[in-house]
Amino acid sequence: MRTEKMKLDNIEKVFRATIRLFAKQNVMNTTLQMIADEAGVSTRSIVNYFKTRENLLLAVHQRYVDSALEELGKFCASEEYQNLNGREQILTITRHVLDFVPGYYVHIYAMREISIAVSAAGITDDKRFINEAIDFVFQPAKIAMKKGLEDGSIKLANGYNEDNLKMFIVVLRGVFEEYAEILKAKNEEGIKTVSNAIETLYQYLDAILRGEIKK
Repeated sequence: MRTEKMKLDNIEKVFRATIRLFAKQNVMNTTLQMIADEAGVSTRSIVNYFKTRENLLLAVHQRYVDSALEELGKFCASEEYQNLNGREQILTITRHVLDFVPGYYVHIYAMREISIAVSAAGITDDKRFINEAIDFVFQPAKIAMKKGLEDGSIKLANGYNEDNLKMFIVVLRGVFEEYAEILKAKNEEGIKTVSNAIETLYQYLDAILRGEIKK
């Protein structure tokens, strides 16, 4: 039992060390030895846990994807959220995710770096990571859209549908990544510019849901 707890504690240290290092220097410049030194464990332990560096990258990515999904799931299950109409739910989900970026930009930046690295290694393709990131927002938004169409709070103009919502979320994903990079560089002018762009996108989404904008 003690050995298992030690293993779990060490894996947690490795996960956190990996993210810290990826935030300082990109994935390609980070070795297992660096991760081991940062985590305070041996490289042998990391190999025992994950076999390869690429497997570690996949595990770290999945860990944070699962964590984000769990957090969003709790948020969507709250009484406050459930009492909103469909349009308000979609806007709230979008705002929730956008507000998440400033506090977790290091993780977002690292996740992008990981997706590039594992794709380059031929372990998986970037499409998988893109789909995970999109579905993170799209699945609850899809449920909210159905509710909004039923309760009348969403009045899509001709030509707009769920596919357009998904494409909108693809654009938001790009904004998240851009915002993460600018926050990482601490470029104040860039942060202001992207923040304004995010607000414009948010208002545009609201107008689409109200049926005020035609395709």
